[in-house]
Amino acid sequence: MVPFRATARLQLHAGFDFDAARAQVDYYASLGISHLYLSPIASAVPGSTHGYDVIDPTTVNPELGGEAGLQRLSDAVRARGMGLILDIVPNHMAAHPLNPYWADVLAHGKASAHAGWFDIAWRAPGRDGKLWLPVLDRPLSSAIADGVLTVQRAADGSAGVAHHGTVYPLAPSTWAAGGSELTAPALAGVLAAQPYRLAWWRSGDDRINYRRFFTIASLVALQMHRRDVFETVHALPLRLVAEGRVDGLRVDHVDGLRDPAGYLHRLRAALDAAGARRGLSPGALGLWVEKILAPDEALRADWPCDGTTGYDFMDQVGALLHSGAGGNPLTRHWQQVTGDPRSFREVELEARRDVLEQGLRAEFDAFVARLVRLSRLTGGIAADFGRPLLARAALSLLSHFPVYRSYLTHAAPGGEDRRLWQQAIEAAIAGSAPDQVAAIEQVAAWVLAPPSQEDDPVLHRRCLALRQRAQLLSAPLNAKAVEDSSFYRHAPLLSRNEVGSHPTVLGVSAPRFHGFMRARHDQHLRSLLATATHDHKRGEDARMRLAVVSAWPEWWLRQVRRFERLAASLGAGALHAADREMLWQTLVSVWPAEGGSGADLAARVVQWQAKALREGGQRSSWGHPDEAYESCAAAVVEALIDSEAGQPFRAAVQDVVARIAPAGARFSLSQTALRLSVPGVPDLYQGTEGWDLSLVDPDNRRPVDYALRGHWRRDGRAWPVLLQGWRDGVAKARLVQTLLQARSSAPELFALGGYVPLPTTLPERVLAFAREHGAQRLIVVAAIATTVRPAQEVTAALPARFWGTGRVTIPQGRYRNLLTGTSVEITDPDISLRALSDGSPVTLLINE
Repeated sequence: MVPFRATARLQLHAGFDFDAARAQVDYYASLGISHLYLSPIASAVPGSTHGYDVIDPTTVNPELGGEAGLQRLSDAVRARGMGLILDIVPNHMAAHPLNPYWADVLAHGKASAHAGWFDIAWRAPGRDGKLWLPVLDRPLSSAIADGVLTVQRAADGSAGVAHHGTVYPLAPSTWAAGGSELTAPALAGVLAAQPYRLAWWRSGDDRINYRRFFTIASLVALQMHRRDVFETVHALPLRLVAEGRVDGLRVDHVDGLRDPAGYLHRLRAALDAAGARRGLSPGALGLWVEKILAPDEALRADWPCDGTTGYDFMDQVGALLHSGAGGNPLTRHWQQVTGDPRSFREVELEARRDVLEQGLRAEFDAFVARLVRLSRLTGGIAADFGRPLLARAALSLLSHFPVYRSYLTHAAPGGEDRRLWQQAIEAAIAGSAPDQVAAIEQVAAWVLAPPSQEDDPVLHRRCLALRQRAQLLSAPLNAKAVEDSSFYRHAPLLSRNEVGSHPTVLGVSAPRFHGFMRARHDQHLRSLLATATHDHKRGEDARMRLAVVSAWPEWWLRQVRRFERLAASLGAGALHAADREMLWQTLVSVWPAEGGSGADLAARVVQWQAKALREGGQRSSWGHPDEAYESCAAAVVEALIDSEAGQPFRAAVQDVVARIAPAGARFSLSQTALRLSVPGVPDLYQGTEGWDLSLVDPDNRRPVDYALRGHWRRDGRAWPVLLQGWRDGVAKARLVQTLLQARSSAPELFALGGYVPLPTTLPERVLAFAREHGAQRLIVVAAIATTVRPAQEVTAALPARFWGTGRVTIPQGRYRNLLTGTSVEITDPDISLRALSDGSPVTLLINE
């Protein structure tokens, strides 16, 4: 098996299939990548651009090239001494009739052999024992009357009802032989006899009775704790592992599973068994989980995996490169101009309540119904709790839960889970009326301290079911309320409104970052290190431009006032102040450093803006889009970016970018160097070898210009010259290539080497550390701050005044500078930072 040195994440789809990936194998191999990390490869809904809407987990997606195409890619990868990692989706499948397991449930209802595969509440009140399908573009009665539902016969004699090209199977006993023409009453009668109820899509949030992926009705949750479901979903990846074609798995949304720890133990055992067929020792194969960690939350120690997919590192390194001093002035400005004095915590609390009362309404109602039944079973004071009081108690508890979820099982709660629930209880009861306090405490008691099986088996069983549902509800609540709502409602600085981050933590110190890295070395040496993903809100280098704003807040606020003044004549005043504030940040983060704009940039920003408005749910939303406001906002963006009248505004933006982008580029180089040198396995998201100024998906999944990246690899200019001409992105590409080649040349140093912080006299400006293994040593010195005040700069090199008289302590020895190729003899361990760096924001030394 190929050791994990560095991964490259590739987004596969019909436009970039296995053969397209195979065409880039030589490029990635020469770059120094050890593994291609593929997005889901199982058969998905036709036309899927991401692969997470799986319809058949047992087969390779024909749109990607099928099994034969995968074999060709695998052969090419192995021929270059590389391996593959697969992204697998155990949490959900597509709720689509092309999914044969789901289709069988549609045709046979509870009698289907696969009815238990999906998390369906067949006994949900008001559903008449049917599966509620919110798929129609209008109410059912209107769909029948308008003729948008038609019966179709298949060649095998089966029948289905078609709605805009999607055909839902009809139960065999409900369809008589004959033609497909039916009167409206006859069609209504046929549909009424089905195990499912076709319904208007707008009813989904209120009435859906199957668990979804977040609030997406087209994705249905799997019962992964069932052996038959586990074996079916994992048969393909485990076979590919056993055949030697795959070296590791990435588990999508592990928090959506009932028992993540139990699942991972089962998967690790299955992986080890598959690896044994290749002669591999237990734990050799890679296993990573997609997990969002809250501030100060750690991955559970009892999870048998190699760590996360890297959001935690993305947060930590981002915080390192932000200045905490900018938080107060930026927040005050946001509160003043928007007229909203609330903190992020308060905005988040409102968003959580909105999600429970709207997007996750059906799930929340089902949870409250369980509480009502428990109150009747429990008796005593609980018998006096009516549904309204229990609903308020549940809403408050869930709204204050501090992390995605706890991990309670049938066993007694552990210390960490009990601490999290206690934190939620204390926050929920603060300021509450006595009756609500009593209800909150009772709900918590049902979750944390159910009666024993011996004392009351029925109550025991129902309390454990409530415990499970609380956890399965808190995870999507957190995701929807924080990342998909609050991040678009409260944005003093957008670069910290990122997946895996929390805006309340703007910056961290160098000592704290050192602590994070030493813990990573001790606990998860093979954890992935990411700074860009297919899910990020904005590109890794766009975030670094905004990180500069945290260091220059007062200067930035002057520029905002300038933007406001110049944009007023172009209609910007019609936009809410919050939308304008986010727009200014977005424009300077994605504006081309070399200058120029136009229709393409305008279209990208308009696309981002529409998504931001709908996710925020304040002036538009996915369910009820305000097309007039969205059109107005789009017109403003187009006028600013691509009209003759917008030229003065564009000149101002270009001036700001000229000031901010060089400093952002330096931060980006430091961020890149750290991702590729600290303990862990660095992940390179497709195309981010150069500057990544992308926006949220689908912008961050645009095609990659591999020809240009090949040109960058062949660029022979010296490092100081690349810093001078930083705008073309070659400096970043050179840094990536240099460190990936170093990882290839000294694999044990990076895979096993210790992490040793090195003292500097400028800890607020410089981070320095060594990686050491045996006689090998790598020294990394990175600038983590910018100049005190903005200056007109044309280079990514740091001026001498930045270093001043600062010094760093480096072990004596003879080193080679990886970026310049020069030899460095260190006899006095106390060395001048200015002399060592020679203006470079990153210095990399390896002992000779």
